[in-house]
Amino acid sequence: MNQFSLELQDKVILISGAATYMGQVFAQYLVEQGAQVIIADLHHEQGQAVVEKVGAQFIALDLRDDGSIQQLAAGLERLDILINLACLYADHGADSSRQDWLDTFNVNVFGHAALSQACRPLLQHSHDGAIIHISSISAGIAQKQRWVYPASKATLEQLTRNMALDFATDSIRVHALSLGWTWSAPMQALSGNDRAKTDRIAGRFHLRGRINDAEEVAQALSLLCSPRAKLLTGSVVHADGGYHILGPEATDSPIEEFSQ
Repeated sequence: MNQFSLELQDKVILISGAATYMGQVFAQYLVEQGAQVIIADLHHEQGQAVVEKVGAQFIALDLRDDGSIQQLAAGLERLDILINLACLYADHGADSSRQDWLDTFNVNVFGHAALSQACRPLLQHSHDGAIIHISSISAGIAQKQRWVYPASKATLEQLTRNMALDFATDSIRVHALSLGWTWSAPMQALSGNDRAKTDRIAGRFHLRGRINDAEEVAQALSLLCSPRAKLLTGSVVHADGGYHILGPEATDSPIEEFSQ
């Protein structure tokens, strides 16, 4: 057992939108660190399946509904960490409708803001409360035919900075964890569950030549959950395998082509 293994012992952690592959991995890792994990999701059946696998608790939550958010917060006796994982991908690029924008921002930004506000009193009583917004490399780069989702993540990162400032007086840390390509349900669907193919296509965008594992992201997430992350409040932390530092050349060397 290492010196940090008990840092999350008995911490109460709420993860929104965790009835997913990545949510399950996050919950499993945090439970193994001793945390009491609550999965809050719109999808009851999937959420129940996750909690049975990892030993967590399930609470129904619709981030589009303020009543649902308030009911969840009112039913909690204690909360130390809020992880905003829930996400909507209603993005059709240049053909996105106003409804696409409204639906996406209603979950990815407005819902997270409202849930954070509702949970603020509970996190304040924790004396080491933390809010972690799950963001994406998409927030800071141009991507073809993607308008709505990247804009929502960029807004979420700005919200992180402002929220960190306003919640600092309550001893609540606020972070954004920005992800690169991560082996998850969307990647599995796109590739036909072919991990080797995914690494072959996206590996050049990551310093290690492969995409990231959800378990690796969970490890970075647990660091932000711990008291060791006090000085990181208001920060966007990149758990992306170096994706954000690469330019259009990726890991290639076009100059070498002149000698070929």
